[in-house]
Amino acid sequence: MTKLGSIAEVRMGATLRGRDAARPVPNGRFRLVRIGDISQDGEWITDQFDRISPEESISPGLLLRPGDVLFPNRGARTTACVFRFGYEDALAGAQFFLLRPDDQVLLPEFLAWYLRSDDAARHFDERRTGTHVKIIQREALTDLNIPLPPLKAQGLIVELSRLQITERGLTSRIAELKNRLLNHQLIQTAKSLKPFFPK
Repeated sequence: MTKLGSIAEVRMGATLRGRDAARPVPNGRFRLVRIGDISQDGEWITDQFDRISPEESISPGLLLRPGDVLFPNRGARTTACVFRFGYEDALAGAQFFLLRPDDQVLLPEFLAWYLRSDDAARHFDERRTGTHVKIIQREALTDLNIPLPPLKAQGLIVELSRLQITERGLTSRIAELKNRLLNHQLIQTAKSLKPFFPK
């Protein structure tokens, strides 16, 4: 197990000051990734991010690169995802941590998978602060112990996780279709029976 802070660069997302800084505007200078753009399974719900035009300058180091791992630092849910898009004008706000792992020892997809794991969730649940809005501090992230199997094994673990998510989705879809079919059959049965008129 290795401390995450020793094998990944960890920084806060962009701090956008002003009430209208994150307000969507047509043809804005930047694309803004929001927490709602990411599913609990770490999948992208959309690639059509809101455009914004903050007044302050944005450090080039905060612009997202393919392979960056995004980890929300607010709220009760624990999720993470890998930025895979080729946009050169995308950024994440301060409600995210931006992680850039050392790709010699840690795959971004494996890091995102582990950040979504039950082990990581327990670690963060013990360290969240705040009363109304739960917050994860940077130290809680950098202090996370993460296993480091060989890169090939990391890739296999990630692929098995993807298959598990796919299976879960298919199982849910099959159950939904079975339910609809049964309801349809019950309705057709009810319609086909002769009316009952008590004496």
